[in-house]
Amino acid sequence: MSIRKLLCCFICNRCPDSGDTSSTVSNEAKNNKNYLKSGNGLIDWIRLGNSGVDLTGVGGRVRMIHPSELKQHNTKNDAWLAIRGRVYNITQYLPFHPGGAEELMRGAGRDATELFDKIHPWINYDSLLVKCLVGTLRVETQDIFFDANDSFPESDLLLPSSVTRERIVIRNQLTNYTTPPRKKQPLIPEDDFLDALNTSVELEELSLPGYLGSLKVFKKEMPPEDVPPALFYDWEQTINQLTITVYTGPLSNPGAYSRVTERNLLIEVTINGWLRTIKVLLEENVQEQLQTKVCYHSGKIEIKAQKIEIKTWKSCGEIIIGSPTKMTSHKILDYKVVRNNMLTHDSWMLTMAPRTGCIALPLGHHIRVHQTIAGSEYVRSYTPVNEYWDEETANTGDLRLAVKRYDNGILSPMLTSLNPGEILKAAGPYGTFQLHRLKSTKTIYLLAAGTGITPMLGLITFMLTRSNPKCDNVHLLYFNKTEKDIMFHDKMTLLANEDKRFNVIHILSNAGDTWKGRKGRISAKILPEIFGEHTIDYDDDTSFACICGPKEFTFISLSILKNLGVEESFIHVFIG
Repeated sequence: MSIRKLLCCFICNRCPDSGDTSSTVSNEAKNNKNYLKSGNGLIDWIRLGNSGVDLTGVGGRVRMIHPSELKQHNTKNDAWLAIRGRVYNITQYLPFHPGGAEELMRGAGRDATELFDKIHPWINYDSLLVKCLVGTLRVETQDIFFDANDSFPESDLLLPSSVTRERIVIRNQLTNYTTPPRKKQPLIPEDDFLDALNTSVELEELSLPGYLGSLKVFKKEMPPEDVPPALFYDWEQTINQLTITVYTGPLSNPGAYSRVTERNLLIEVTINGWLRTIKVLLEENVQEQLQTKVCYHSGKIEIKAQKIEIKTWKSCGEIIIGSPTKMTSHKILDYKVVRNNMLTHDSWMLTMAPRTGCIALPLGHHIRVHQTIAGSEYVRSYTPVNEYWDEETANTGDLRLAVKRYDNGILSPMLTSLNPGEILKAAGPYGTFQLHRLKSTKTIYLLAAGTGITPMLGLITFMLTRSNPKCDNVHLLYFNKTEKDIMFHDKMTLLANEDKRFNVIHILSNAGDTWKGRKGRISAKILPEIFGEHTIDYDDDTSFACICGPKEFTFISLSILKNLGVEESFIHVFIG
């Protein structure tokens, strides 16, 4: 189908190749397409979605929705519907629907998948309604069963989606305009499946993009470090963009470095100390500038490349997968400075990007900057800050380092004086933080001092994201000398006002007369006082604590937590 026809389908709610559609599209819907008010076009809807308005009506927290709850939202002032297991609040979208509000209300309060498939199954509804997502529709039977660890032989550690689809069982056939529906096939024989139900494994929900929708996964604990992780990949395209997606597993905390060289797309994936290389011999040329994005909850890595020639490819090209290797050293890359802006009175936000390719680090991991000065090499560790905390226009492919300047230091004066376009070297990722340790965490306590705030920033946004409905509270205890030393103060205040789950407490050791907050240093007295305000349960495995700061601060904090009865298995210390 041509692009012109596809747009026509969207506008008219009918397929020009399907003949008479009177049986599936009401006359009212055909007429309503002429009565969209000015300001209710597709561009206006996109603008509304990007305005920050909460289109979910529930504060943006994704959760499980029972059909009985869905049924209650069936009026024009409060309308929800479900498509392929995903529940959307369509209340504010009603006046923007080209087929008219009444046509869309036919699906309100119920599972509208069948109705949607009759009218326009080719529409990318999830992209259109992504800001309206309320949660996942609860069902009594599992849609898909998938053994994430044990069902594949070693040679199948990395499989294309066309192969993995043969290993799943889907309750209802799903139609996708790029992928034909496949015949139902059981993953395992019925007897083996019944045995699996009786084994002590966890049943966990996993959301994947596109036609796969909501999955139910039999998932055991993360594999040990001496076992290479299982990976799967998929690809999709538009006429001007290619997207390669690599699935590494929920909470696997992957990192990725991708680059284009001589019509090859090279993707290096790091997970838990293992390195896997994917080489795509591209069918056509793409631009060298890439975008790499990691969804840490699902473990999904997306690499986007812009096509040189606007056209549809027959395939993405030949894919070659390298054997897993244990990482024993880290590659040093050249980075180009993008910006270098003052963050506080004595710290800078140094934004840089790889000279070639694009990189994304595992959450809570850091890089080491290498610089030769007067014939000697100096190395310093920095944890990148994600784009949420960047006041400037953010590019997801950039690395942002919060650098505190010490006038008598060797490396920091040079780093804070770099100009856009200058080159510096860095290696990574380094770190031991394992994201799956937060799997059951509902309340997290973050103890940070000075620039030790940087690894905490990624954890804050991770815990408070819409796709993490388990989070109840994030408590940040941030220690500094003076008020002007507090990094990201305004952002933290804004976030605390927007999301009541986030609580930040600033403690200053050298506060001025106008300071109204807490004063003091980390001590066995002040920490129990603060924790007492929030009734931390030290025996509850739904609580977790992280520490980062100077060595003395780290040692005292760890000692206090252990004395309070917090087990070491529920504490992580970030050390550069």
